[in-house]
Formats: sequence, structure tokens, C-alpha cells
Amino acid sequence: MNLFLRLVLTFLRASFSTERASLFDTTEIRSRVMLTDQDMFSHMTNSRYFSFSDLGIINYVVRTGAWKQFRKRGWFPVVCAESVTFAGMLRAHQTFSVETRLVGWSDTYLCLEHRFLHKASETARLCIVARIASRSKEKVTIDDLVRLLGVSESSPPLGDTYLGLISDVEAARARKREMTEAR
Repeated sequence: MNLFLRLVLTFLRASFSTERASLFDTTEIRSRVMLTDQDMFSHMTNSRYFSFSDLGIINYVVRTGAWKQFRKRGWFPVVCAESVTFAGMLRAHQTFSVETRLVGWSDTYLCLEHRFLHKASETARLCIVARIASRSKEKVTIDDLVRLLGVSESSPPLGDTYLGLISDVEAARARKREMTEAR
């Protein structure tokens, strides 16, 4: 996380806000492109989009109340795959918002979407596949998670982008297992 001050502000704003969200709500953070967010081409550098999506996840997890539940159990979200599509550029001093929402889940993964908006126009979209890990190294299943958070609904159908990302993660995990076994 290379946006430490923004991280602290995002966490504090979400923690002390009276606005709470359900797991199926869209949450939002707002920011401005600072000079330190730019690359040599005078627009926000690609890596910042991923950093701001991390802030979006923090805001989402705190506002939905999941953060308190996770902390009690030593759980935390881990991003396994990300895909970004750019539709426009963000330049210095422009304001923008990041909307975060839960798209759905599979047996193992949560799928989140982040939309970057400038003046109500989408400039980028990030698709994220994450899982929940445990500090005690216990396996946390999606069933554990939905039970903890009181979700009774089934996941909405996942689109091809998310199914492709999940497939890529599973292939990478299989390669890692093969390499470990070969040693």
C-alpha cells in the first residue's frame, strides 16, 4: 500500500461514518489525482488504480461491518487476481470516485468490481477475485464466510471475466503444487 495517508483517512472515515452498507450495496470513496499519482505521461499511473482499489476494499469491508467479524477471527481478504480495463485518463488535480461492489462468489473466491468515475463517466473498471485467509492458517471457506455474515442468498451468476480470472488462479495454483511436488 503506497498511499498510507489515504489509507488511514479511508479507514477512519469508514469507521466513524454513520452510513453503513449491506454486503450487496455499492460503497464509494472520493479522491483527487495528486502530482505524486502521475507518471511521466501526465496521467494517473496504472499502479495507482490497484492501490485505490485496495482503498475501495477497505472502505467496503469496514462499512459493511465485515471488518469487525474478520478481526475477531483473524481473517483478512487476499487478492488472487485482478483485471483492469481503461476507458479514459485521469490527470493531475482531477477529482474522481471509486465505486466498489460485491459481484458474487464461487466455492472459494469472492468477486468484486471497482468503477473509477470522473464527472459520472467511467474511466476504468477493475475486476478482482479474492479469497479470505486466516492468520492461524486455518482454511476459510466461502460457506464459513456467508454463514458468518448472515448471507442466505445464492451468488448471482458470475460473468466470463470473473470465470476466466478464477480459472487463471486455479491454473497458477496447480502449477505451484506441481513445482512443489517436483522438488
